[in-house]
Amino acid sequence: MSGPLALPAQSHSALDDALIILRLAFIYALLGLISHWLARGLIGLTASSLHIDTQFLLIDALFAGLIIVGSLLAACLLKPAGAMRWLWGPWRPARGPMIAMSLAVLMVLLANPLADWVNLHIQTNLPWPETSSAPRAVTPLLDLPAGRLLLALLITIVWVPLAEELVFRGWLFQGLAATRPGLLVALPSTTLIFTLLHSFYSPGGMLVIALLGLLLGWLRWRYQQLWPCILAHALYNGLTLLLVTLT
Repeated sequence: MSGPLALPAQSHSALDDALIILRLAFIYALLGLISHWLARGLIGLTASSLHIDTQFLLIDALFAGLIIVGSLLAACLLKPAGAMRWLWGPWRPARGPMIAMSLAVLMVLLANPLADWVNLHIQTNLPWPETSSAPRAVTPLLDLPAGRLLLALLITIVWVPLAEELVFRGWLFQGLAATRPGLLVALPSTTLIFTLLHSFYSPGGMLVIALLGLLLGWLRWRYQQLWPCILAHALYNGLTLLLVTLT
């Protein structure tokens, strides 16, 4: 039985497109607000007994976990029949994982040179806040004790990419693809929102994130599966951390 948030089988008009976008915007805003509120509330119950680094890590983990659960529920609301297949795509062995990993490695190799080049040219012409004013972790990641370091790595490499991909290349991408323009709306829109979510980065860093978003969106469109996107995102995060460690 379809509910009020269920997507139409096919969009036939501009009104249908607008209603699809309104549904998605409502769910996106509601999911973000509820997840943020619950994560802060839950961590607040034990905050006084936890190290400040652990508090930040647990907030990230709880927020991502709530986003994951919320995304599964969102898929059921948007596509009551066959929600998980619609969200994840069909399971079929393909070249997707190998292509995804190869492109992730390429992105990691290009990221720093590209970001540095953009930052150099922008900062010589436009005023921009000093990097020292950017948000920083309470303790640098690699200086964390072993237990908290392992937790941070799991969150950064596995948990957060899973949560972000369920939203941006999952139900949000699939929902926007149901409009008449299809990919022409889904790819730039999800990439833009994904980039703005990382707006605390430098201009060069935001450009890299935008390119990563386009890459992940292309993988979703090309293979009609979510797993290659999750794999590429996780590998990108992991290799980026490794590169930071080695340099």
